[in-house]
Amino acid sequence: MCGIAAIVSGKTDLSHIHAMTQALLHRGPDADNTFIDPSGTFAVGHTRLSIIDLSTGANQPFPSHDGRYVVVFNGEIYNFQEIRNELIANYNVQFKTHSDTEVVVEAFAVWREQMVEKLEGMFALVIIDTQERTLYLFRDRAGKKPLFYFQSGELIAFASEIKALLQHPVIKQSVKINRSIVSSFLHVGYIPEPATIYSNIFKFPAGHYGTLNAQLQLKATPYWRIQENIPPVKIKSVETAKRQLHTLLHDAVEQRMISDVPLGAFLSGGTDSSIVTAIASKHSSSPLKTFSIGFRESKFDESQFARAVAKHLKTDHTEYILSEQEGKDILITYLKHFDEPFADTSAVPTMLVSKLAREKVTVALTGDGGDELFQGYGAYDWANRLGNPLFPVFRAPLKFLLDASGKSRFQRAAHLLERVTAGSMRSHIFSQEQYFFSQQEIRDELLVDSNSFIPFEYDESAFDKFNLTPGDKQALFDFQYYLKDDLLVKVDRAAMFYALECRCPLLDHHIVEFAFSLDPSLKSKGGKRKWLLKELLREYLPNELIDRPKWGFSIPLARWLKNDLRYLIDQYLNDDVVEETGLVRAEYVSQLKKEFVAGKDYLYNRLWVLLVLHKWMKDNQ
Repeated sequence: MCGIAAIVSGKTDLSHIHAMTQALLHRGPDADNTFIDPSGTFAVGHTRLSIIDLSTGANQPFPSHDGRYVVVFNGEIYNFQEIRNELIANYNVQFKTHSDTEVVVEAFAVWREQMVEKLEGMFALVIIDTQERTLYLFRDRAGKKPLFYFQSGELIAFASEIKALLQHPVIKQSVKINRSIVSSFLHVGYIPEPATIYSNIFKFPAGHYGTLNAQLQLKATPYWRIQENIPPVKIKSVETAKRQLHTLLHDAVEQRMISDVPLGAFLSGGTDSSIVTAIASKHSSSPLKTFSIGFRESKFDESQFARAVAKHLKTDHTEYILSEQEGKDILITYLKHFDEPFADTSAVPTMLVSKLAREKVTVALTGDGGDELFQGYGAYDWANRLGNPLFPVFRAPLKFLLDASGKSRFQRAAHLLERVTAGSMRSHIFSQEQYFFSQQEIRDELLVDSNSFIPFEYDESAFDKFNLTPGDKQALFDFQYYLKDDLLVKVDRAAMFYALECRCPLLDHHIVEFAFSLDPSLKSKGGKRKWLLKELLREYLPNELIDRPKWGFSIPLARWLKNDLRYLIDQYLNDDVVEETGLVRAEYVSQLKKEFVAGKDYLYNRLWVLLVLHKWMKDNQ
């Protein structure tokens, strides 16, 4: 895991690529270097977190053996040994290191862009062809590793994080805040690809490779899309599904345990982290190191479950029970570190467990992806309910009754029953499950200028031929947006803040393709979500550690905002700040604050997403 940066311009100043690279040292504290091609057009920088082949000979930027190509690489290629063996056997390639980086650049020299289809792993790659004066970009299928770019006039630059791009003086002076993306952020709590909070900085799309010539013409081409990798025939046999999933999980976990540095696993005690830990323990020659955190407030503390799973699996377990104050302290850090507005407060416990793990390991396995692939969220139940053909008949009277109940819980549910367009249904369900603003609320009540509203539309027509249930479609939406642009962003930034590499076995693309080929009855059965995954987990854990309610990785934000963090609302959501920022109506924000204080606790995430936005705007304007 590392940090990468690149600049393409008429004449690159060495100090610029150096400054960008230095801004990424937290991602790679073990080494940092830069390279500029002889023409002065292309420059790349790299900060290294040493994982495979710890020698200095594996440092980057790394040239091919003939010197024509130079690579900077963030991530890991888990099947690099297989590719290496193929290059030796069939192309007589000679290697001087044992790193996956050298395998990548030599594979590119042989197969060019088609090289990416052979890669199993997580990666953001920049490769310079010094002979043809062309730059190539590659980003992994699920979008685990970030890659941002700026383009304006005679300059284009790339980096692992926005903060690195902002070190370039031209970029810093010319970036503009992207006010058109505000409605999407208020709706879902993150900024979806390819947009960022800046109108001239973008996210390079996942599952794509790109080419950039000396004339700064950038072309992105998809090499993997989930809609092209769903088999037409659903798997319905329980035994067939269990057998295939068992094999896929063991292969994915075993691949991700390749490391020349200490490795462990995050363990919350939930289904996803437990099955990854259980299988990893089978492939570990010594007790696997596991890590969990909990809050002293029992409602938000899962540590007892993690402790029980760790005891059963005989892992070397470390837990830390933190105080509310520690959580509040790191909250402000995460808001600054993420570079753009980001409302997912589970970044707080993720940062804290990353800090805990980094004291003993450099690599941690995680359970990310299980909910999206095997339908672990309540949103999928809502999708199926709202997709029922009889729903339109009962929608209006049911919404009226819920609104009139006077109970916060029912009033929250009433928002789910708002009438929305077909293209907005997926984001609407997600938004209301997360307690954010509906698009109708943003357009008609919240924005100062309703003409600035841009709807969050999701085209699911590419999946029509698969005859999917509404729950399946909701899961695909989450995979393409929430997972990639929220959860994976959270894990990457939170872990890399402490120079910890996180690997996600459940997001191996073979498992992703398998999961979306399953019949819905294997994902949810008898009221149990993630049914197939839990059935497999029974081979490793007793039922009492599996059949329990889902808790999630959260903090007591509603209570904090009413007490110790109330100052943040007062500081960033007062009338003066809201009116000065000029995005939303101050009177509507004031009304939300009054209702929240009066007992409508479900409004806490609406206030939080507004607070995050206004704090970011105040700090960066």
